[in-house]
Amino acid sequence: MTSRLSAALLLVLSVAACAPSTVPWVNSQVPKDQWSRDYSSCRRSADRESGWRDDGAYGSSNNPMREYDRLQAKRAFDAELNYCMRGLGYVPAAPK
Repeated sequence: MTSRLSAALLLVLSVAACAPSTVPWVNSQVPKDQWSRDYSSCRRSADRESGWRDDGAYGSSNNPMREYDRLQAKRAFDAELNYCMRGLGYVPAAPK
């Protein structure tokens, strides 16, 4: 029973770690509590479309082509995320 509880706790913490702490987009037309859900949805979509993964491996490869590919995938990710959020009526939040 302890291993099931540990696995469940690990799953909850993993999902929580993926959720952004702040949403860098705003939309006055939707409730604020929806912003995080929309942002997460757009991030998942951009992730699928671009193939980019933030696995913390930047600089860990000595292969310049791999790093170039990762940079291009990150640019595609950012563009897709921007397109998705703007499509939902969001604009970038002002820096604090």
